[in-house]
Amino acid sequence: MGSIKFIAFDLDGTLLDTAKDFYLAVNKLRSNYNLEPCEFNEIRARVSEGAVSLAKYSLNLTNEEEIEFHRQELLKIYESCCLEKTAPFEGILELLEQINHTGLKWGIVTNKPKKFADKIINHFFSSYHPSCEISPEDTGERKPNPEGLLKACQIVGLEPKNSIYIGDHSIDIEAGKRANIKTVAAAYGYIPKGENCINWKADYIAESPQQIKEYIPLMK
Repeated sequence: MGSIKFIAFDLDGTLLDTAKDFYLAVNKLRSNYNLEPCEFNEIRARVSEGAVSLAKYSLNLTNEEEIEFHRQELLKIYESCCLEKTAPFEGILELLEQINHTGLKWGIVTNKPKKFADKIINHFFSSYHPSCEISPEDTGERKPNPEGLLKACQIVGLEPKNSIYIGDHSIDIEAGKRANIKTVAAAYGYIPKGENCINWKADYIAESPQQIKEYIPLMK
């Protein structure tokens, strides 16, 4: 592997702590159907699995058509509250400042729908100048498909061997491996219940955003 010159991040559970806003949205959806609020930790553990998982859990759904209908309903609610309690994880903004100061490039590769990703990234990170932002709409594929990561490398003009990807779900690590990119499991993020990120076999594990720089030689 070559020296690291490009750092790609997942969004939810890696750069941003978005779980509280998803919790608001899920409980609003539940209240629409006269259900009691659910436990926060149940939502936090599902955020990185996406809106399908959240919708299924919210209303205890199994039918695919119902899941899709309520997924759209949940996302409409989420759109109205997605900036209320979301915030960068502690140490993320300092890490991005250090990346920029070192002259490295960084970007975001997420499974979050583009209209939400654009809104949130512009709000929190526009002044930190990401070199790229890749959502499923940009490639027609979702992680663990590696196309998003490969497109990000193409945009910044660097090879996968000169890149590293940080994410908090096994699909992030799988996508990175399939793209021949070094991977970091964000153990501080939204690890699904019953899983241990050690088993994902990432190249590295970061217990905090600050630890990420230990795996990037130019930032040591």
